Amino acid sequence: MKLKVLTPVLVGAAALICAVLRGLNLISGYEAGTGLPVPGNPAETGLIALSAVMAVALLLIAHTYRKNRGIQFEAAFAGSGTLFKMISVIAGLVMMAAGALGLYQTVAGGAPASDPEMMLTAPVSPLATLPMILLWILAILTGGCLIGLASALSRKSISASNAMLTIFPMFWSCFDLIITFKDNGASPFVGLYAFELLAAILLTYAFYTLAGFLYSTANPARFAFSAGLAVILCIACVGGAGISLASGAAAVTFSPETLLRYVCFLASGVWMFALLVLLTRNTAKDTPETAPELFEAQTEN
Repeated sequence: MKLKVLTPVLVGAAALICAVLRGLNLISGYEAGTGLPVPGNPAETGLIALSAVMAVALLLIAHTYRKNRGIQFEAAFAGSGTLFKMISVIAGLVMMAAGALGLYQTVAGGAPASDPEMMLTAPVSPLATLPMILLWILAILTGGCLIGLASALSRKSISASNAMLTIFPMFWSCFDLIITFKDNGASPFVGLYAFELLAAILLTYAFYTLAGFLYSTANPARFAFSAGLAVILCIACVGGAGISLASGAAAVTFSPETLLRYVCFLASGVWMFALLVLLTRNTAKDTPETAPELFEAQTEN
């Protein structure tokens, strides 16, 4: 039980440490002149090791949520007061702003290249910009969904129309995953993009399990595992990029497209962390015998 209560603390601490390690890896793990990775970079090794340890730890912690299988959505994330609504509104508005800016840049100037040095004035095929246009539209819709879900939870009224709000975030993260792999799949520098690829994968899985609370049998164990890892990897990508940019390191550069996608990672990661805190708080004191009755009582109230 104590292990379950500590879930948000462990996830938050691991996310901050991974962000620092990712930043150090981007600063010292690549040659400034060529951009080639430095073999055996300690920061990258530490980041991989800590991520693996947290994956195992969250797998063990997720086992403590198995007795809560089938919990209703409103009961799992009950108690979403002013703080959660504020986090949801800020995260949603940030995602909508990033999506709108990305959409404007894509429509006005063509799809930004993955490498800023390749951003030339050559004409861009309309078909080349289509995937990015769809991604930014989905990001805008996802931002609205985060706000809408928080509003529905505060009213304790989840309807069929509200349930649809869990679908668009899943499509957004899945589409981001596809674009990340499309742009980087042929690159031999796996360490440079692997963490954001994993972040997109875990976000997709986390949003999928969140939708499962309303469209299937709720599985808090899967959500705790996927959301916890998604938060860690999202914060690692965003924080690492921020540290690298603040240090002025020249070995690794980020295109405007990538930075806007990282903004979306940050917003969704923070929102996922807030949901994880609510789930942990609402299931921490329940026993297998009393949990169903408690959840039914909360729902009726």
